[in-house]
Amino acid sequence: MALQRVQRRLRRPLPLLALVFTAAAAFVVAPPAFATGSPPTTSPGTGPATITGPVPATARPGDPSHGYVFYSTPYDLKNAGYVEQEFVISGTATRYNPNPTADEQTRPATPLGSTPYTTRIVVRRPAKPAKSAGIAVVDWQNVTAGHDIDTEWGTSADYFVRNGWTWIGASVQRVGVNGATTGATAGLGLTQWSPQRYGSLDLTSGGTLLDDSQSFDVFTQIAQLLKGSGRQNPLSELDISKVYAGGASQSGRYLGVYYNTVQPLKHVYDGFLFALADSSLPPRGEVGTKAIRVLTENDVYRGAAIPSKTAPDSSTLRTWHIAGASHVPAYSNSADPKDFRATLGAILEREFGAREPFDCVNPGPSEVRSWTVFHAAYDALDKWVRKGVAPRTAKPLAIVNPGPPATFVRDANGIVEGGIRLPDVEVPVGLNDGVNAPANLDNPLNSFCVLYGTHRDFTPEQLAALYYDRNDYRRQFEDVVRRLEGQRFLLPEDGRTLLDSLRR
Repeated sequence: MALQRVQRRLRRPLPLLALVFTAAAAFVVAPPAFATGSPPTTSPGTGPATITGPVPATARPGDPSHGYVFYSTPYDLKNAGYVEQEFVISGTATRYNPNPTADEQTRPATPLGSTPYTTRIVVRRPAKPAKSAGIAVVDWQNVTAGHDIDTEWGTSADYFVRNGWTWIGASVQRVGVNGATTGATAGLGLTQWSPQRYGSLDLTSGGTLLDDSQSFDVFTQIAQLLKGSGRQNPLSELDISKVYAGGASQSGRYLGVYYNTVQPLKHVYDGFLFALADSSLPPRGEVGTKAIRVLTENDVYRGAAIPSKTAPDSSTLRTWHIAGASHVPAYSNSADPKDFRATLGAILEREFGAREPFDCVNPGPSEVRSWTVFHAAYDALDKWVRKGVAPRTAKPLAIVNPGPPATFVRDANGIVEGGIRLPDVEVPVGLNDGVNAPANLDNPLNSFCVLYGTHRDFTPEQLAALYYDRNDYRRQFEDVVRRLEGQRFLLPEDGRTLLDSLRR
């Protein structure tokens, strides 16, 4: 049985590594079999053929039974007036080429047939519909680690919550649901993590389809569900009118393909935020949908700025570079079990147990608080889509040669020039950059060191050369915060958070 018995139905539906859809009339996959008292299964009228739930947890997060939502967030949702819900969705997905050539990405995708699917979505939403802003972000779950990771929630949950947005975790790729079959990350999918809760899920058509060609249409159907209306749709009470697509790293690459080849077919998403990556071809202007790309120094170092992957800012595109930031940031590795950003730290350990530490050449990851820029990017995308206010253009990193690996102009302390410069690099107390590598491959997972970047504290002599005293440092820090707020690369609420951390 896929997801367990429901005890009650909530009235209003509502966390990195490198860092997923149009319902056919015929429904060929049986919905999950639930016992008496199970959550209702309905046909919402648009999007997936059926949706079942919400399905409650039967245990607290961390319980060995795994009778709870995988990667359930430690965010204090109740205090914020939010709830977390999980639904099973089923239907038939049109298949599209998941690995088109650059030439094939210059035109809309051609259908390759169709396939049945059953997967899950996680919904974190205002508990009271009146608190809904009518905006949702569908997070294409990143599966590079062999399982779903809530990348967009892990960077921007506090932005979503304070603005009444709904977040949807979309499990649309085979590895996240059915698990990888080989390699160091094999056997970590939902169906392996909890056969009892997730055993009915399948994105492989019974093991015969392993290429994720279904992922794009499932992703489309989720947005259609969010925008749908009617009593059969348990999410319609949120009155969602704008749906943004978000995804990081590997998911960002899939989103890039989606934008160029599938978005033109349906135009169901209102805006895109590509985090840390995109497809081999940049977003095509003729698609017409607003998009923002946010890249760290580490992404540019590893090749994101080579000519074939770049495009100038335009009436539909902005690209922002974050100086000193790494693909995997230090905050995502937090050991605090109450930290919602700890997607590769405490939350990962809760679900799979302690892991062997990575052995990298340099200490890391970078401690640049890049989440602040992602908040600003979502805010800018929303204003661009709903109000026609174009985001500010950002100076790119100072690149000597795009590589890969790229070479940069750096100051005397090794900090890159250009880009969006948070206080962590503009008023530094240490070196943060996007460069790192595995010290060895004794642990195969050390290969992820290339995503970590570096952090080294400055020596007392370096600090003395930069600042007269602590007060001088504080004044410069505050000046940078105010300047970034004025440029809208930093939101005032997040500026206050940075200043509060300075005062501790």
